[in-house]
Amino acid sequence: MTESVPVSTLRRRRRRVVAGGGVLALALVAGTAGCSSGLSGSSGAGSSGKTTITVAGMPATTSPKTRQQFLDAVAAFEKANPKIKVKPTDTQWDARTFAARLAGGNAETVLTVPLTEPPGLIARKQIADLGAELEALPHSGDLDPRALAPATAADGRVFGLPVTEYALGLVYNRDLFTKAGLDPDKPPTTWDEVRTAAKKISDTGVTGYTQMTVKNTGGWILTAMTYGFGGSMEKKVGDTYVPALLDGPAEKALGQLAAMRWQDDSMGNNHLRTQQDAERDFAAGKIGMMISTVNSYNRYITQYSGKPADFGMAALPQQNGGRSTLLGGLMAVVSAKATPAQRTAAVKWIDYFYLKPAYDPAAAEEQAVAQAADKLAVGLPTLPFYSAAVSDPVNVAIGRHTNIPTGNFAPYVAGVGKLEYQVEPPVAAQELYGALDTAVQAVLTRKDADPRAELAKAADRLGPVVEKAQAP
Repeated sequence: MTESVPVSTLRRRRRRVVAGGGVLALALVAGTAGCSSGLSGSSGAGSSGKTTITVAGMPATTSPKTRQQFLDAVAAFEKANPKIKVKPTDTQWDARTFAARLAGGNAETVLTVPLTEPPGLIARKQIADLGAELEALPHSGDLDPRALAPATAADGRVFGLPVTEYALGLVYNRDLFTKAGLDPDKPPTTWDEVRTAAKKISDTGVTGYTQMTVKNTGGWILTAMTYGFGGSMEKKVGDTYVPALLDGPAEKALGQLAAMRWQDDSMGNNHLRTQQDAERDFAAGKIGMMISTVNSYNRYITQYSGKPADFGMAALPQQNGGRSTLLGGLMAVVSAKATPAQRTAAVKWIDYFYLKPAYDPAAAEEQAVAQAADKLAVGLPTLPFYSAAVSDPVNVAIGRHTNIPTGNFAPYVAGVGKLEYQVEPPVAAQELYGALDTAVQAVLTRKDADPRAELAKAADRLGPVVEKAQAP
């Protein structure tokens, strides 16, 4: 769930997906990241003469390998920068508490936030302008403007740097496809085909298709589906954005879920799933299909001990002229409360940890070797941050250590290459997702729930929120 970009700079866009290219952030920052701890408000320099920064996004103890990699990176960074002290935290970004914690001055120096957050953070002057520090970074002129767009203000100032960006797709269990008489090398490309496949899989006794529905994931996935039906969740009227929930595509997407749930009975009995619930049951072979990210493969093998051979991924199914998928990811930003010394140190850390493996083949290969040694995924399809002249050598270096079943991602690479990338709703996206959670839950738990009526309720709740978010 993410999004960003100053409204005026948001555009649909097409970018190539690189198969076999690994990015550190993909392996180390699987979910969203957060906040906690605080800034001193001083220069950040203690009696030792060091500048101290706090950084969010350290993997939790439930992911010991990636957590240790993070801590190893901190130690290596401090060795290379003896005047900087890094204090990592594993507090995770939470849509319900993030704004209040940041407003209260309790956030880290460096935060990793979903792409949905930078526009609001910029408007509220809660994150720092990184333009001067960005110019000093290696290959800054080769950064893809589309990768920076989520944290670029309308006046062109840059307030964040990319950590990871992904395009949502259809994750499916290849073994369950085979057992249901489906060809795992030819996954569904339309929502009609998803419905047919889900019914066949459910006839074997497992859930054919599941939908995340809580903690804003219901709205997140419904938004992706709506893009696949050729629509959007917000539209511009004059100079402002308004909800577009009743324009048709969202209703078709929600109607698709209602039909699979109540006509086909192909979605099982649990309809209040978190992302973790869905991923755990998918890895256990209890679910045939769901919408998710490439990154979910890491959690599939490291947290849930899923079988690599069973994991399949395809592009987001399309319907009724849809030609796009949802672009999400994370941006690294720096608290506006950071002193100039802390800001400089923070950008050095962001460059070292998140960007260098994306432009330096030696760093990328070193990281790939370490990840492979820890049995983490190497070679997942990624969206490059830099121009081809910079990113191609990096992908070649990573490709020498690929340890994933690359053929299982071939339908995704081929399909996504034909789609446009559509960013998440530009205004109050998390609030929109939360409102849509209720609509998705209603349709999946009440047979008499009308999709259009539920979307109308969500639009009524959301309208004032969207209007307020754009108020001068």
